[in-house]
Parts: sequence; C-alpha cells; structure tokens
Amino acid sequence: MPGVLPAQSLEPSAPAGLHMNDIQTVGTHNSYNIAIPASELALIRARHGAGADALDYGHLPLAQQLDLGMRQLEIDLLYDPEGGRYAHPRLPQISGEPYDATGMDKPGYKVLHMPDADVRSHCRTFVQCLTQIRDWSDAHPHHVPILIMMNAKDGQPSLEGGVKPFDYDARAFDALDSEIRSVFGPERLIEPDDVRGTHKTLREGARAGGWPTLEAARGKVFFALDEGPAKVAVYMRGHASLEGLPVFVNSVSEDAAHAAYFTLNDPVGQFARITAVVKSGFIVRTRADAETREARTNDRTRFEKALESGAQYISTDYPTPRREWSSYSVHLPETVAARANPVRIPKADK
Repeated sequence: MPGVLPAQSLEPSAPAGLHMNDIQTVGTHNSYNIAIPASELALIRARHGAGADALDYGHLPLAQQLDLGMRQLEIDLLYDPEGGRYAHPRLPQISGEPYDATGMDKPGYKVLHMPDADVRSHCRTFVQCLTQIRDWSDAHPHHVPILIMMNAKDGQPSLEGGVKPFDYDARAFDALDSEIRSVFGPERLIEPDDVRGTHKTLREGARAGGWPTLEAARGKVFFALDEGPAKVAVYMRGHASLEGLPVFVNSVSEDAAHAAYFTLNDPVGQFARITAVVKSGFIVRTRADAETREARTNDRTRFEKALESGAQYISTDYPTPRREWSSYSVHLPETVAARANPVRIPKADK
C-alpha cells in the first residue's frame, strides 16, 4: 500500500518531514480502569438495569496497553488537595469486595471513573499513572508521541450519600500542571508553545505546520484537557493561546485562538467536521466504540468511519476482544502503532 508507514516493526520508520499530526494511531478510553467486580456490577444493574452494560469493561495495565501499540491514553481525574476524600468508596463497603486504597490518603489528584461506584484503577493517583507511562517511554524512546487525555471530574455524588467531587478553579489547575511537570520535564513534553512558535496564536501555529516533526516528537507525550467551554476557560487562566501552559484543551471552535486539539467522539455523525479539522492542521481524537455496544454486536462501522475520517487518535475499550461477546477489537490495519494519515497523506488509504 503506497504511502503507508512500513509495517516491519511496531514503531515504523517514517518519511523525513512527516509531522506528528500526519499520522494515525489507536488508543484506549478510560485507560486506567479495572473492571467492576461481578457482585458490584449486579448491584448497579439492580438499580439501573441495562444502563450497567456501559460500565462492563476493564483494561490491562498501562504498560501492557502501550506494548500492544496503544498511543493514546485517557485518565479521569479528581481533585483531592487534602487527601483521603476518595479513600473509602461506598460500593466496595456494601459488596464486601476488596478495595486497595494505597496512596488514596495523600494529597494530590486521584484516578477513578465514578466516586463510590466505579473506583478501581491500575494507578490510583495521577502521578502514579504518569510515572508508569514515563517508565515505559524511557524503555521505548522511539515511540510516536503519546496523547494523554484528561477528564477533570466534578458534579454530583455517584451514589446517594456518596462523596461530592470538588469543583475546579485556578488553584486546582495550577496543581494539575505541577503534577504533570513533576514527572515529565520540558524535554519530554510537547506543549502549546511548541506548536504556536513565532505565531501570534496557537491556532495560527497549528494551521501553519507548527506541530513538531514525527522524528522530533518521538519519545515524547502531550496532554489534552477533554472538557467543555466553561471548564476550558477556567484552565486557560487568561492565556488565550495557552501561553506557558503544558496542556492543550478541547478547542471551543476552529476559530478560537487556542484551537489545536479537538475531541470529536462521533466519527459517523461528525465525519465531515473531523475530516475538515484534520485537513486544517489540527489534531482530533475520536472513538471507535462506546458503552460496550460495538463489542457486543461485533459492529466495526464506527471504527471504519474513524479510520476514514483521518482522526489522528482513535480510542477504544477493546485493544483485545471480549471473546464471550464477539471477536471485536480495534487496531490499525497494518498492525503497527502508527500509520500515515489517510487524510493528511492521501496515498496512505490506497
């Protein structure tokens, strides 16, 4: 297949001058997640019926996912400046299932899906997750850039009488940036300023080819805050183009000064927009599956549209199949960690 990155290794070589937004790769959704024990899932199902199906998944440890070629990881965060807020979740207490709270009593961001309900993680603190990723990266310095997506969880308690997550303010996001920089130094991070370069706005830099070349980006990571406009505005703290900040944000629009990264999770309904955004020079993450539906029916329609759309990062819950349901799993056709983007490098899809 002319134009496709060679398939002789998991991290294939690439033509000189290819930029990091000129590739396409696969990653995972809620990458930290350990499956809810059957007894607890049954309690959720008794209350919410078929809605429990959406929670019936889990992942391998982060390093094993990276070994499989996953190059986008998603981490849900809860602000815990004093420590201990999420150390005693209710559902494990009700079910009697074991729960390891190691590290949960210390100050710092915690990693879990739903406080009190879906609480088990391969890395309970954000720093622990990042350290696992960094250690894997240290051992595989040729890897294509890894996108680390973050959801900053807030809202109401997941269970009646449960813990209410803290809201986010400038101090909370200062702490988030500090935790990122405590693990990844500037030589390992791709930051908004790297893409903006000498341009007035981040948007202008991204559209003008400001994303680093793939060779310059190997062995590095970049972060994106996957949130709506209100929380994005809080994170930006007055920096219209994310100047001096380590994290890209889910762009409010293609015209925003901070536009560079977009979460567009519906590759069927948003197909035309994804393709246009990718052509413009921005980076997009989309999803191949959601809420276990595609795996239960072995439906690859959404994944095929994601590939065709040119979204650079395609997220799945199934880097390996759930055999009792179907053979459904998600990986690139060449079974490599990355390939040339079929929209950015049109020959790649022929």
